[in-house]
Amino acid sequence: MKQASSTKFRVVTFLLAAVLGIQCIWLLLTEFSRSAVDDLPTDLHGAAIASQQRNDATWAAWIGAVRGDLWGEAAYTYSDLLWTNNASNGAQTAKSLDEARVRLDRAVRYAPHQSGAWLLLAGLSARYRWSNSDPAGALKMSYYTGPSELPLLPLRSLVAAQLPALDDELQLFAKQDLRRLIARQDGPAIVHDYQFASPAGKQFIAQAVGEIDSAFRDSLHLGAP
Repeated sequence: MKQASSTKFRVVTFLLAAVLGIQCIWLLLTEFSRSAVDDLPTDLHGAAIASQQRNDATWAAWIGAVRGDLWGEAAYTYSDLLWTNNASNGAQTAKSLDEARVRLDRAVRYAPHQSGAWLLLAGLSARYRWSNSDPAGALKMSYYTGPSELPLLPLRSLVAAQLPALDDELQLFAKQDLRRLIARQDGPAIVHDYQFASPAGKQFIAQAVGEIDSAFRDSLHLGAP
């Protein structure tokens, strides 16, 4: 009886050690393969740099499999699509969009706390009019999961301004971001958002900014704060 119990204990211990060993190898492989892209780039220059690490980020995500943070980092390397000219190299753009969507779907499925992933999903789905997508819903998730992520403010404000319409909840969130941008004297970002906003977005920005700084609102159409 004692010998049987001892054998079972050794088998269980060996199995646990093997599982831990495999897990350690898995974690190490992902870290060794991981790219330097940690956050969502918020401008074209940063997005272009991130795109150069697309292979490394994708390889790490495939190894990580169910690690949503790695799929998010892989998706961030496609953020240049937010500024890509739709008419240029259409076939390559379509391929990149398909790849980006796969990575974003896995990122928000396995790690739904990633505000940057939700923001990129909102921006791309709105810009390229993805089927079966909800840009406004994805943008709300970005606000829910990262309401105070200051680096995302300019890009999130831009994505909100480009939507064809903003419901009451999104208007409240977007107005808070505009207040933060004005408080940190980032007027050029608001002017940029206004210039590239939808008609509804222009109206919203003018009204929201007017409640905060009427002089700034009057200068929006001039292209300078």
